[in-house]
Amino acid sequence: MHYPVSNLCPRVPASGLSFCVLLLILASCADPSYQVRQPRGYGEIPSGETWVPVDSAYQSPSREMVYYDPKTIRRDGDLVTLWQLTDYKWMQGNAPFGMFMMSPHRFFSTKTHKEFDCVHNTVRLLASSEFSQHMGTGTHNAVLVTQDHGQPVKPESINQALWEVACGV
Repeated sequence: MHYPVSNLCPRVPASGLSFCVLLLILASCADPSYQVRQPRGYGEIPSGETWVPVDSAYQSPSREMVYYDPKTIRRDGDLVTLWQLTDYKWMQGNAPFGMFMMSPHRFFSTKTHKEFDCVHNTVRLLASSEFSQHMGTGTHNAVLVTQDHGQPVKPESINQALWEVACGV
């Protein structure tokens, strides 16, 4: 939208006019969809996404909900990979402390890429990101992942639920 400066700043002296022009320039540089975007709510699946909640027996909905994306399941022999999304009810992470902290590590959701060994019953973390909003939306920060040989899948854990999905148990 274009508004004449005279309508926005009527009867403004010349010095005030430059302030109004600066204000208009800054407003025109803003993201036009910023004001109409609403953050996702806890557990709201974005349209077009295929996140499926893991079995309710493994969930803790008062704290978090865990989902997997069936479109990302890839099998290679006994190894299966998939993406997991964890949506937290409350913000997670640490706020900055003191004057030397660069930025907070605060997030509402994470996406992790996992590899399951169906024969040896292990899980290995391949990649992970933290997101500032629910359901893997907002700004994201990649998390450093060390490559290892995997960990045993613990009974009655979220990894057990995902192993069952990945390995078809």
